[in-house]
Amino acid sequence: METWVILSLTAVIYIIVVKFLGLIERAESPEIYHANSTFVHRLLEACPMLKEPYVPTFLWGKSGHLQTATYAKVGRFNAPRPVGERFSYIMPDGATCTFDVFEPTASHPSGEDYTLCVVPGIANNSEKAYIRTFVDYAQSNGFRLAVLNHLGSLPNVPLTSPRIFTYGDTEEYSVMVDHMREKFPHSAFISVGFSMGANIIVKYLGEEPRRQNMFLCGVSVCQGYDITKATDVLHEWENCRRLYNFMMAQNMLMQIRRNSSMLFGDQARAYWRSRNKEPITYNVDKIMNSTSLVHLDEHLTHKMIRSRSCEDFYKECSCASHIKKIHLPMLLLNAGDDHLIPKRHNLTPHEYAKEAPNALYVLTKHGGHLGFFEGGLLVPNTVSWMDKAVISYTNAVIETRKLSQADM
Repeated sequence: METWVILSLTAVIYIIVVKFLGLIERAESPEIYHANSTFVHRLLEACPMLKEPYVPTFLWGKSGHLQTATYAKVGRFNAPRPVGERFSYIMPDGATCTFDVFEPTASHPSGEDYTLCVVPGIANNSEKAYIRTFVDYAQSNGFRLAVLNHLGSLPNVPLTSPRIFTYGDTEEYSVMVDHMREKFPHSAFISVGFSMGANIIVKYLGEEPRRQNMFLCGVSVCQGYDITKATDVLHEWENCRRLYNFMMAQNMLMQIRRNSSMLFGDQARAYWRSRNKEPITYNVDKIMNSTSLVHLDEHLTHKMIRSRSCEDFYKECSCASHIKKIHLPMLLLNAGDDHLIPKRHNLTPHEYAKEAPNALYVLTKHGGHLGFFEGGLLVPNTVSWMDKAVISYTNAVIETRKLSQADM
């Protein structure tokens, strides 16, 4: 075999092993940023896993692309199917808000009652594998869960008003929280959001600070914080972000097509007539030919909520302008190899955590976007490092608050 062929093969193997799979990279402990408060140091002592190395699945877990792709296509391996009860509420504009409530399958170690109020990622709901896995794991650790289903995301629940979910709409989450407070008045509540859902829960807590009185803590996983910056970044080709953007847009379009009659067809026209209003004018061809989330926002979303422009829409939706009003204990968790949200983009959580005495910004070396798979040579454990981290952190907050109260 000629020398150039050997060198070429060697180069390809090097790129696959070193650059893409990262097999020779070391698993490391997360980077943790905080304000050096007594509360935070106690919290970290009560949650040692945040200071220990996160060890991804051996053969592919150090690739952010494979972590993200596996989450997107598989969700979780051997994901359980917890059984919950679905609730529906008709919103003032006629939209049907749905959420699912899952009771704990074991007692919480403290003997007390805790409820996680969860918002999934973009276009997701309680039926997604990663949410089912988290629900099952949290139930087995003594938590009740309420999981919001984003408008239009459930195939068997059609839209009943001409709007689909948006990045920063907190109305449905507020309805779910109010329902849970009324039904479980003696429970302590924790707010949890994944990706786009994390933006929603942080915005919800910050836009009306009195809401924080209802919660013990909040957990934000893999979000971008500032939607204007996030959409700019998603149009970059670096690390295939433009491809990820295209795939997310196609996923959104599936849901839009499924609900097209209510969004801008005969059902929409009947809806607006019943309210004596003019229908919103859309260019449906441009919507259906969108190749990015920004295109969908330009042609559909910002018009749907009657925002003046996409720029205004992004400012209205982002949690970045609200996060500094949050005084609750907060875990802000991101992965350094999440190519949808590059590390250089996350100034908001870094600056917030350095000032807020009850906040932690945790940045893992690996994990991708909502991946965080661990265990195994090729096939990972069903429960991810992310699932464990959220529950461990929540239990640490419970323990630390009790210690702080005992010292008073």
